[in-house]
Amino acid sequence: MPTGTAPSPLVGRAAELTSLREAYASARGGSGGVVVVGGEAGIGKTRLVAEFLAEVRDGGAAPLVLHGQCADSGSGPLPYAALTGVLSDVVDTLGPEATLAAAGPAADALGLLAPRLVDVRRDVDTGRLPEVLADLTTALAVERPVVLVLEDLHWSDDVTRTVLARLARTAPATTLLVIATYRSDDVGRRHPLRTTLAELERARLATRVDVPRLDAAEATRLFSSLVSRRPDAPDLPGTVLGELVERSEGVPFYAEELADFAGDALPDSLRELLLLRYSSLGDPAQRFCRTVAAAGQRAPHELLVAMLGAGGLDEAEPAAREAVDAHVLVADADGYRFRHALIQESVDAELLPGESRRLHAACASALEDGERTLARVAAAADHWWRARLPDRALASAVEVVAVPETYGQASSAVVAAAGERALELWELVPDAEGVAGLHRAALLRHVSVALQDAAQIERAAGLAREAVEEWPADDPAGRAQALSTLAHILGKAGDPGSDRMLDEALALLPPDDHAGRAPLLRLKARNAMMDHRHAEAIAAASDALAAATAVGDHQNASLALNLRAMSRLDRGDLDALDELERSHEVAGDDWRAQCHYYTNASDTRLKLGQFAEAEHLAESGAQIARALGAGWATRAMLEGNVAEAWIGSGRWSDAEAWYARSVPLIDPSDYAVYLGERWTWLTMWRGDVDAAQSRARVHRTTWERFGRVEEQIRARVSATLAELALLRDDLDDALDLVRIAVDPDALGPFYRLTTLAVAARVLDRARRSGRHVDVAPYRAALATCTLWPTYPTWAALFAAELGDGSWEAVVAADGPAHLRPYALYRDGASLLEAGDRAAARERLDAAVEAADAIGCGLVGDQARTLLDGAGLARGASRARQPDRALTDRERQVLALVAEGLTNGQIAERLFISRKTASVHVSAILRKLGVSSRTEAALLAREDPS
Repeated sequence: MPTGTAPSPLVGRAAELTSLREAYASARGGSGGVVVVGGEAGIGKTRLVAEFLAEVRDGGAAPLVLHGQCADSGSGPLPYAALTGVLSDVVDTLGPEATLAAAGPAADALGLLAPRLVDVRRDVDTGRLPEVLADLTTALAVERPVVLVLEDLHWSDDVTRTVLARLARTAPATTLLVIATYRSDDVGRRHPLRTTLAELERARLATRVDVPRLDAAEATRLFSSLVSRRPDAPDLPGTVLGELVERSEGVPFYAEELADFAGDALPDSLRELLLLRYSSLGDPAQRFCRTVAAAGQRAPHELLVAMLGAGGLDEAEPAAREAVDAHVLVADADGYRFRHALIQESVDAELLPGESRRLHAACASALEDGERTLARVAAAADHWWRARLPDRALASAVEVVAVPETYGQASSAVVAAAGERALELWELVPDAEGVAGLHRAALLRHVSVALQDAAQIERAAGLAREAVEEWPADDPAGRAQALSTLAHILGKAGDPGSDRMLDEALALLPPDDHAGRAPLLRLKARNAMMDHRHAEAIAAASDALAAATAVGDHQNASLALNLRAMSRLDRGDLDALDELERSHEVAGDDWRAQCHYYTNASDTRLKLGQFAEAEHLAESGAQIARALGAGWATRAMLEGNVAEAWIGSGRWSDAEAWYARSVPLIDPSDYAVYLGERWTWLTMWRGDVDAAQSRARVHRTTWERFGRVEEQIRARVSATLAELALLRDDLDDALDLVRIAVDPDALGPFYRLTTLAVAARVLDRARRSGRHVDVAPYRAALATCTLWPTYPTWAALFAAELGDGSWEAVVAADGPAHLRPYALYRDGASLLEAGDRAAARERLDAAVEAADAIGCGLVGDQARTLLDGAGLARGASRARQPDRALTDRERQVLALVAEGLTNGQIAERLFISRKTASVHVSAILRKLGVSSRTEAALLAREDPS
């Protein structure tokens, strides 16, 4: 095949290149990362990345470069386009067998991208694909530096965006550099990429490099260089050159197009400008370009053979060469692509109606005749649509919607888009039900599930309701399944109507339909358990267990035992721990049931204050999940319990780091609420009250909506919001929030105890402000919790807050790590108020030391403020210990500061810029609360951790 010509010169991109070089130097040193390169169409993002890659490839010890490019199918992203390219590069480098070995036990998921590499079985959870690819890439980065380029993310599907997010989490501890490019002018306010980028930036997991337009001087240099390369090399007058610079508007791609026609009459419209090169081609070359344009951004050789025929492609070879020589097309090893997406879009618009239908129909047929992967079927559906063959488009779109039953789990956004297209087509196809092979109600249910997975909950609920309304009356079992789907979606949305739907579904099934009833009864038990309706939960779980046992359904039997045990435990029945262990035995090898065991067993230990055992159980489950290649949602539940165990045991820096890199990546859901609330609580107690207040303001409405149907959420949200209300002196809000603690139907013993502890603080503050509050109901509520093992700790705190007990009892109590520094601080404050300055100083110094040991900035700062305000000489509080929130890189820099190195020497040692070193040093001084490098060095020598 013909090859392209030398790239155009790179002008005016020194700062952007430096940013990429610094990121690569950091990655080579073991601190990888993500760089997001943004800019408008034609600004030179690809050219910038190409220049950078050429440098690193020629610089010795070249990295492994993996490349993937997203593509547009005409009506949406082409599924997995970029990921297929990345995997292809890996296979080309390692070979098939080594690739599968590197991917680990979940390698089967790669079959979604490359069926010839791995056969996709129906039972393979291809929803694991993002993690498998991320783990594969990071595994490669252990052996050598890896540069992964993902281009044109404005055309990315949700799986590609998820892969990017996963890599952003893992790259900082590897030699992996990810470079992602996107068109900023194509990413509007509601574009899903905007959310991904915002989350990465908020979590400080990505660096932005914005590529601006060239200024007049830079554009002049570019034009001069481009024109000088022409064979005729015209001598341009200054006025003509100035006109070219002005017409290009600082966009390099426009400059390239204008330079080749300098001195000729130039068109006025952008579209005509983009078509100048194409218009100069002969008829055969133009026809070939239109064929490539119909195929999309890129036309593989096999697709062109199908569209033109083997002989037709051979005959088109001269035309292809002409198009390549004219810089309209670029040839690669296995096909052709347009030099720029803007040209492809313009040439595609040149297709005549009949020509368009013929070419798109040929594309669709070729895609369906080959391996039937999700990406190919989805692309075929789009080509049938553009070929104006609605029946074929409907059939293919429905096949994509049914993908969980055909290929395993897949890109929810792709499936949802195909489902929406299928619903549009339904009315256009005379025998839609015959063509689709299913009833419209079934299609609605499929689409609702896909929309739920894509986090479009409201739309999902609407379609699920429509499916129930349209379900054929002669299919009660199918209607029950539709009601179950609706109930599940409503539950995820925090809607209490879920239970009514489940009751209606159960009523449709005969009593002896144990297989159909078991999952419905289990879901009913789950709803009741989460809402603190434990008697109802135990009854429903028992019925689910009997139904599942009758048909040998080990999964639902284990889950029912698990739910029944958790409901008994939440009522204070600790004998239910044995039933929880039995659920693990019944689970056998079923991972879903095992996952629920490890999640709930570790959660129970957290409630019992057994933080080491909770961490062990949660981490054991997480290790199994990673070995099986389980999805991120599953791992997040388990890893979240590990993080909560760290909070209880005082490993706050580790917990903060986990939340910061994980919570922004979790789709909107009930579990996103669990983790988001815990992260907010931790942020508050670590001393960043403003950030905690801001996060709570943004999410409060969502948190409270979910709290209407889930005990854990309503208890923790109420307590955390009440603490934040106290910090902003909003007593009315705080009092209103803690009233839930006296509602006998709202909370179980554990959550009642923790909420009462906060309530006591609120009541004490209210009394001190002169308000009359009735404490009796809160004391009565506390008396109902005496059987819970951690009652002594929380009762001591409750009493101390109200002045009925000593803070020394709380200091000595066996509770979460933050209680000791908090109790020391409150005791010191009480002693200071009583006039015992010496004892107060001792207690407050101890509070500062204990708070600093775990990174409890809220208590440490409050204790320091009291000491400073009282004019007390500080002991341990004067020299603040190094903040556990220092990042690994900051600890590296601090060690070099302690050696006496300057910023320049640090930069040279760590392969970073002098400016970056200076930023790190400034952050270290701020976090340590010191004013000089000397003080920081002294602290580092005293506490090298």
